[in-house]
Amino acid sequence: MLLVLVAIKNLPAQRLFIIRRIITSSFILLGVTVAAVSQPVRFTKTPAMGVHLAYFDFKGAGKLSSFGRSMKPGIAIHFQNSFSKQFDYSITLAGSFLEFPDGKGGSLGNGKQLLLENDFSVRARLVRSPALFNPYVQAGLGWSQYNSHYGMYSPVGLGLQVNVTPDIFLLVNTQYRIKLTAEQHPHFFHSIGIAGAITRKKIVQAKPVSLPPPVVKQAAHIDSDGDGIIDSLDACAQVPGVVRYQGCPAPDRDGDGILDSADQCADVKGVAAYKGCPMPDQDLDGIADAEDKCPGMAGSAVNGGCPEIETLKTMINWAAQHIFFETGSYRLLPRSFPSLDSVATVLKKIPVLLLTIEGHTDNVGGVPYNRTLSEKRAGAVMQYLINAGIAANRLQAAGYGQQNPVADNTTSSGRSVNRRVVLRLRY
Repeated sequence: MLLVLVAIKNLPAQRLFIIRRIITSSFILLGVTVAAVSQPVRFTKTPAMGVHLAYFDFKGAGKLSSFGRSMKPGIAIHFQNSFSKQFDYSITLAGSFLEFPDGKGGSLGNGKQLLLENDFSVRARLVRSPALFNPYVQAGLGWSQYNSHYGMYSPVGLGLQVNVTPDIFLLVNTQYRIKLTAEQHPHFFHSIGIAGAITRKKIVQAKPVSLPPPVVKQAAHIDSDGDGIIDSLDACAQVPGVVRYQGCPAPDRDGDGILDSADQCADVKGVAAYKGCPMPDQDLDGIADAEDKCPGMAGSAVNGGCPEIETLKTMINWAAQHIFFETGSYRLLPRSFPSLDSVATVLKKIPVLLLTIEGHTDNVGGVPYNRTLSEKRAGAVMQYLINAGIAANRLQAAGYGQQNPVADNTTSSGRSVNRRVVLRLRY
């Protein structure tokens, strides 16, 4: 062991610097490993130091048939400690005087030189509870120095710890050391040794301390707009609103009093009866079709949406002036049909419109004759309209003969004017 220490002491400063870097890296990696696997559980920390008889087998690593036939003896010391019930770690320093293979059938030095190997490993015990025999697996990282050559390797292997007493252990270990650098040579490492506990320390997980609940001062709940939503949660704190819109008023883009969520025509003012859409009004007279007795013609509310009779008089009077009969007969002349058809069209467009048909004559022929003739002529007009599709209950015919003249019957032109049909509309 003294030879190992002397050899390290006499190494050049550059090599000592490299060794220190490797050892420092090893302890950093060890610290990360401990932090990753350790858990706050109840166990006993048992740091221990040991000394081992070691054997290096280079030929057995290159050829399995040579395993164990050319082992080089050495000595090793190690330190181990626990960081959980199942895991612990070890730091090993081993040395031997031998010829270190160069991988080409030769040696890296002239004759036997001192080989130093230092590594740390994490060990996982296969038996968690205390027992006489505790097998384990291990893996780690190490460095080596031979003559002026340095290398790195990774030790992996199996071991057995025999607990002779709680403070004395026998250790048997077999590793395969994988080369990580070019000048490193893979090899087997076997050791058997004894270790003794330095001290023992029970690690107990601390019980969590219950802290008193913090005193939270209740903030004053201010509701500036009085909508039941406090200002801290109200996106429109100065305007009453609803929870659904974070305290803001429900949107109504067209301002018709119907919320956009229920308004099928959200950008056009409407009424609730039509789900926010305007009332249908075909004739655009401001009266909804559902309430308009004449939805196809503009009218006034007084007439239930139908036109004022005064607006129809001109067309009706024109039609009446173009109704013609055969002389002394109630037979309609064909040139009367267009006028009568226009009257039928108006009556169809305005279903609530009623029509009175008056027949008038001149004074030629006597009173009884003229009354009968006027009645038949009014009846002929009525029948034509019925045949055109107008309901009879909307029509009324009357003959007045010669009793209501509008011109002088002593002249031919006056008598022509008195022979007439008068059409009177009403609702």
